[in-house]
Amino acid sequence: MDGVVGLTQCALAPGHSMTYRWIAESYGFSWYHSHLTLQAYEGLFGPMYIHGPKSADYDVDAGHLIINDWSHITPDDMYNDAQVAGVRTMDTGLINGMNINPLIKDVEPTGQRYTVPTEFVPGKKYLFQLLNSAIQSTYKFYIDGHKFTVIAADFVPIEPYETTVLSINIGQRYEIIVEADQEVGDYFLRFDNQNACATTTNSDDIRGIIHYAGSPGLTPNSTAHTYPRKDNGAGGILGTCEDEPLASLVPILKKSVSSPHQTVQHDVAVSNSNGINLYRWYLDGTTFQANWGDATLYSIVNNDTIPTYSGDLAISTSLGEWVYVIIESPVPLGHPIHLHGHDFYVLAAGYGNYGSGTALNLDNPPRRDVAFMPGDGPTGQGGHLVIAFFTDNPGVWLMHCHIGWHVAMGFALQFIEGQEQIKDTVTDTCMLNDVCNNWRPWAHEKGIWVDDSGV
Repeated sequence: MDGVVGLTQCALAPGHSMTYRWIAESYGFSWYHSHLTLQAYEGLFGPMYIHGPKSADYDVDAGHLIINDWSHITPDDMYNDAQVAGVRTMDTGLINGMNINPLIKDVEPTGQRYTVPTEFVPGKKYLFQLLNSAIQSTYKFYIDGHKFTVIAADFVPIEPYETTVLSINIGQRYEIIVEADQEVGDYFLRFDNQNACATTTNSDDIRGIIHYAGSPGLTPNSTAHTYPRKDNGAGGILGTCEDEPLASLVPILKKSVSSPHQTVQHDVAVSNSNGINLYRWYLDGTTFQANWGDATLYSIVNNDTIPTYSGDLAISTSLGEWVYVIIESPVPLGHPIHLHGHDFYVLAAGYGNYGSGTALNLDNPPRRDVAFMPGDGPTGQGGHLVIAFFTDNPGVWLMHCHIGWHVAMGFALQFIEGQEQIKDTVTDTCMLNDVCNNWRPWAHEKGIWVDDSGV
């Protein structure tokens, strides 16, 4: 029920439907979204909250804050340009779908800032859920004048820690608690784009508003955080491209990692020297490819075979084993890496290539489902990321960079986990088969073909 076209299902043809059913075993804040082309970044997504215990007390659930980047040009059109010229520049960002139109804000502003509907009462503690659903942007979140406590990362409750600024990468979620301990007034909450990762024109004007009860209820004049800047010839950019420190993300439920039974290592590169003169991302020389009409799960259930479209990026694993995954790249660009089907263990992340001397944290390392592979180090080098997961979930699981252009350009691989047990987990083979059997004739009639990675 993972919803990844070309892996766990075929594409859904117009006029047909599919009902997803799963057991809510993990709890916390997440999202649902399309995994076909760039539909998620054109608005086909939404929040999903699974209730469970918290690692700190609060008084009021103030709701979610979803940040995404935005441009006057559609993602599909931007992708066409990205294939030719690389990283795009976004116009601004939206908080829960809202912000000021950056093109005319100095003349007669249109649109409006998102205002948290719950007013702060001094002395009360407020729970927020944060999600970065952007196509390429990573952010620094904060509320002017306030500290807050971070209590969960993705689906994992963590030892609470206090901070004033939180880095949030694409696909990541956090739960935080903010205490209303400042003077009664009006305050901006901000998602400042980290332009050192990818540029947004109005990077420091992505703002929402918090009102205290009894405040004037006006546009805030609160003071923004000050960052180190780099000179880029246009007034400077945020001088970092980073994730939250791994040392801060300590899971409440302590688990350790054993030595690997299987190690998967890939060097990541980007090139347009491929016969089509369009940029594609490569893992050890292979760019990922799936087929919307021939999903991996469909082939396993019906033929006990794995499609060969993605070549050696279809990786088989046995159950009950530890798998280490090492991703490294000389390209000075960071990548948020997401694995479906698991909370993985983040063993190491840093600049430069992974080496035998790289220290791995095996004693209760951070667990989450999106982790950042650093890039653009002090001397312009790329970076590495080492994660581990335990194979206890039979299925077909995608691993990919969560930058929209990158996964569409082939930065992905798939794990076929416990192939001999997968068929027994599919309780509705009729739906699986019907989706594929409906898609193929429709796609043939309409002349539809896969023109990206398929995921």
